[in-house]
Amino acid sequence: MLTEIAGEDTVLKIECFLKKVKKVYWDNRNRKMTETTTLSPLVSIIVPVYNVERYIKRCVDSLRGQTLQNIEIILVDDGSKDNSGCLCDELAQQDSKIHVIHKQNAGQGLARNDGLNIAKGHYVLFIDSDDFIEPDTCEKLSDRMEREQADLCSFGYQIETPQGELFYRAQLKEQCYENEALRKRFVLHFFGDSADDEEMRGVSACMTMFRRSVIETGKIRFRSEREYFSEDTIFNLDFCLLAKKAVIDSGCYYHYCQNEASFSHAYRPDRFHLTEVLANVLKEYAGRYGIERETQERIRRMVWVSLMECVKQEVRRIGEVPCKTVKKQIESYCDSELVKDAVNGLDAGKFGTAQRIFLWAVKGQRTEAVILLAGLRNRKGL
Repeated sequence: MLTEIAGEDTVLKIECFLKKVKKVYWDNRNRKMTETTTLSPLVSIIVPVYNVERYIKRCVDSLRGQTLQNIEIILVDDGSKDNSGCLCDELAQQDSKIHVIHKQNAGQGLARNDGLNIAKGHYVLFIDSDDFIEPDTCEKLSDRMEREQADLCSFGYQIETPQGELFYRAQLKEQCYENEALRKRFVLHFFGDSADDEEMRGVSACMTMFRRSVIETGKIRFRSEREYFSEDTIFNLDFCLLAKKAVIDSGCYYHYCQNEASFSHAYRPDRFHLTEVLANVLKEYAGRYGIERETQERIRRMVWVSLMECVKQEVRRIGEVPCKTVKKQIESYCDSELVKDAVNGLDAGKFGTAQRIFLWAVKGQRTEAVILLAGLRNRKGL
């Protein structure tokens, strides 16, 4: 019918043209598919893994379920003694986006560094292996950073009990800090909380997405938590020395799951020594940022909070070790010049009743009262 209407030559020309269009279409489609498969990931998610066989699948499932598909997941098995390493390998066999590194145990900070060494993403996100994130985390944060040309984006989180119940939710205010404001105001939270600051922004590297080019330009890496308490803080401060713009997103994307086996709950005899090291390092960074006065109270509060935790952990040992051993250790904490500076410099009026009594006991070196108060706080789970 078409031949009779248009003529045979015309039909042949149309067929030839359609073949060319079809060829161009498939050539372009194949080229785009090739580009997609070789495209560098937009976000690299780095997960240090150590003895978390109960939690690792939940964590990785939250990463595989991201609405942003252009990601890579780097699992760094830090010499796990349980089945975590094998589970990582099994998960990698199920998804080509997952890469696994096996290494001798050296701690979380150095495990993150091994992940950074092979990361290819434009942005980097750190996740602890017993935690998980919301499905739209990578999409929302990378879009925000692209749109605002930010070097880092901090976001909200919620703390959940081992039973999965909500313990605390930190939803942050949308804000933007550039250049001087970044170095004078944004970084203050990394030096500790302030009684005058209502916003509880997490200092963990897990509550921030970073631009990888800044990390590589500055050769920024994590210190070992075996040498520095809160190695995340030092990483953040190193990063912000080079960053030009930081934004805060109001979304609560991170689920921090309390785990009694974690570093923050485990007893360490060198915990207070590491606090002293951190306090001195923070004072050094405050000088580099030119904010010594603004950070003085924050560092004192950090020392105070760490002291209370150290005392509580010592009191839990009564029964395992002689009471006089615990008493002697607590006396050495209270006699520290760092603690004396904190208790003499902090405003007791900004504390609640229980902490004011604790402050009075420490300040007067009333060790028996300190032990009694710490025991009461342990019983209440505070």
